[in-house]
Amino acid sequence: MQRRYCGFALTALIFLLPALTGFFGSGPKIVVVDMQRIMRDSEPAKAGVKFLEDMHAGMQEKIRAIEARLEKNPKDEEAQKDLQTVYMTSQQRMQAEQQNVVTLLYDAIQRVMNAYREQSGYEVILNAEVAAAFAPALDVTSAVITEVNKQKIDFKPMSKETSSEENKASETGATAADKAGDAKK
Repeated sequence: MQRRYCGFALTALIFLLPALTGFFGSGPKIVVVDMQRIMRDSEPAKAGVKFLEDMHAGMQEKIRAIEARLEKNPKDEEAQKDLQTVYMTSQQRMQAEQQNVVTLLYDAIQRVMNAYREQSGYEVILNAEVAAAFAPALDVTSAVITEVNKQKIDFKPMSKETSSEENKASETGATAADKAGDAKK
């Protein structure tokens, strides 16, 4: 009895599938993009990398100047403290600047992809990394890069007050999290 019911359901599904496809259309219009390629090859992404490299080079110059002082006088405690302070500050600042650049790039790319999706009539743009397999014709990465390249992103150093406030906030957050963890014990 169950076999007959399953066979009937399968037969009905086979006959109804073409009708359902016609009723619902040809399915969602889905394309894919390679986000890593966009973040690597687009002009705004290259400008962001250049901005970070220039900033890093400036920080390295400060560190080298202090190291030169230490070479002349290895017992200079002030230079040792300066080196440690500049090194730690530089690391924190670079992390904040990197996060800022990535956020600016991601926001711009997301706006471009939303506009591209709407203009092209696509319903979904997936990251190629989440697709197990797809036809090469569905990859619109080059077209999206062309649109992203039209964007002008002005990368500016974050203000020292902003990065200091973020560092204090992250330290306060860590302290609060530590206290909450201690309270559970």
